[in-house]
Amino acid sequence: MTYLFTNPQVKKWKTLFVLSFCLNLILIAIIVYTVKSGENDRKEETQPVQTASDNAEAGEQQAAAAEQEGVQPAEPEKPEKELNIKTDPGELIAASAVIEDNFYNAFNSNEDLQKIAKALGMTNLADIISAHVGRLLIWDIVLRNDVRKGDRIDFVFRVIPDEEKRTRNDLPDVIEIIAVKYFSHKFNKEINIYKYAAKNSIAKYYYSDGIMLEKIISPFAPIKNYIQITSTIGDRAPKHEGIDFKTNVGTPVYATVDGTVSRINWKTRYNGYCIEIEAKGSPYVFKYLHLSEVNVEPGQKVSVGQQIAASGNTGKSTAPHLHYQINVGNKGKVIDPMKYHKTIIEKLPESERENFKNRISELDSLMKL
Repeated sequence: MTYLFTNPQVKKWKTLFVLSFCLNLILIAIIVYTVKSGENDRKEETQPVQTASDNAEAGEQQAAAAEQEGVQPAEPEKPEKELNIKTDPGELIAASAVIEDNFYNAFNSNEDLQKIAKALGMTNLADIISAHVGRLLIWDIVLRNDVRKGDRIDFVFRVIPDEEKRTRNDLPDVIEIIAVKYFSHKFNKEINIYKYAAKNSIAKYYYSDGIMLEKIISPFAPIKNYIQITSTIGDRAPKHEGIDFKTNVGTPVYATVDGTVSRINWKTRYNGYCIEIEAKGSPYVFKYLHLSEVNVEPGQKVSVGQQIAASGNTGKSTAPHLHYQINVGNKGKVIDPMKYHKTIIEKLPESERENFKNRISELDSLMKL
């Protein structure tokens, strides 16, 4: 027996036998595959061609079978809805956009919005709408970090008639956003915002539960009668180091701390007329920019709540507003005023809730949500 396993000649013949056996198996497999392929080809050649009526009959049979088994047949695809574009100034217009790469491109690349812009004769409509919608969403998401592909934005806006723009006192733009619904994949929630004018007040933005969108600095705000907060800390590129309060030129501006005026009107090309106050007993410095009027002098002591200036539109400013900024030291770390100061949340009074609820239903219906 030992001879069969150690003899070199026997090993050689055993190896040749194994190789021959494997090659035969491969050859048999190829022959079987070729025969089956020929049979399938012949079956396909003799298969009758299905006509449209055959397909319809087959579909009916599948639907009937599905019904018998308790399975609902798939709904047929709905034809694409024709876009209804209203071009009369003042009309409410509903549209939507889905984010593919970034927030602003969602508007600029939107085909429906391009059609609306063409119908209205407003080539920059997408840029205007994205800016306005962005201002509303800054209270819930950071546009540069929190936006995700697939996020959906539904919104209602209107073009403001020229006569209305001339008579309104809230500095209206060419358009105004009336409602926004934003679904965030990152936070798995829907943000619902509606513009509503309570009795004897200008229109503000509210969530669907009646809570006002913006937080209010209280009791010592730099400005009391403002229209809207249009920008917060870090919501613009490359950076934004303060809060912008949209307000009419000449609105009173107040000191938010006890302190000393350290300087006024520096870098007026960018800041316009401006004031800087060093807080008493702390390292914080408070800055008020784009003023129309300065009522204090360097070295002057001021008290919290004292009027120190009037708001304006000076320096590098594109619209009337107050820029309010807090630093640690003259050029140190930027502090968020909404975190430094006490803030309150304002809610619609109960007497307005029914009207507000009806307004929500009307706007949701326009967005077909």
